[in-house]
Amino acid sequence: SPAWLGFGGAGPSLRALLTGVGVTAASAAVVLGAGTAAGMLRWSRIEPVALAGFILSNGVVAFLLEALPEETTLRGYAWTSLRTRFGATVSALGTTAVFLLVPGASTVVGAATAHLVGGDPDPIGFAPDGQNPVDYLILLTVFGLTLVAARTVLARAPLWAAIGTHLTFLTVNRIALEGDRRGAGWHAEQTTPDAVLLVPVYLLLAIAGFAVCRRVARRRGAEPRHGATAPRAVAERLEERPAPHA
Repeated sequence: SPAWLGFGGAGPSLRALLTGVGVTAASAAVVLGAGTAAGMLRWSRIEPVALAGFILSNGVVAFLLEALPEETTLRGYAWTSLRTRFGATVSALGTTAVFLLVPGASTVVGAATAHLVGGDPDPIGFAPDGQNPVDYLILLTVFGLTLVAARTVLARAPLWAAIGTHLTFLTVNRIALEGDRRGAGWHAEQTTPDAVLLVPVYLLLAIAGFAVCRRVARRRGAEPRHGATAPRAVAERLEERPAPHA
């Protein structure tokens, strides 16, 4: 059911989505802002119309083709399935391990499709063509753990927090790091090779932010573990950890 995967009603879904977007965007703003102040990034002039158009078009494509399907299958089905039998750590690491296999599997599917239609297939590997495999897998690991942290921050409609985080990550990186090539209307130039480390750093800050949000939610009684009562406790438990032994 949708609740088993981590979806929920309109109100809780919007709250979870905004939590994922807000924590991730704030973390990116803090770290990228610090990198800019330190001279690691130099930003272009903003073109408001082009930027707004890119955010809208990229948001639709990234949501439908990346954030929604990946989060539904991985932080929805995979994480929930593991969580019904294992502890939080095993579930988080297991889900992230599956996440690391996705880029390699996509290159295999892409190559097979290219052969079928008579095109030139891209190389098969663990990372997209042109990416350093080790650096890419490290970034993907940190990103996967960030998405799990988002998935577990709220009791109700928690999957939307992961979707919001995923969508914000793609948008920020495509503007900041690829905005010139994508015609985003704004982009940053890296003045030092170390600037690429700002991305995993802001993801780590987002993990810390989600941990704080989760603790605050529990203190306010939003989590059923600490005293939610009667039907509400049952409903919230079904949405956060639907299996009886989770």
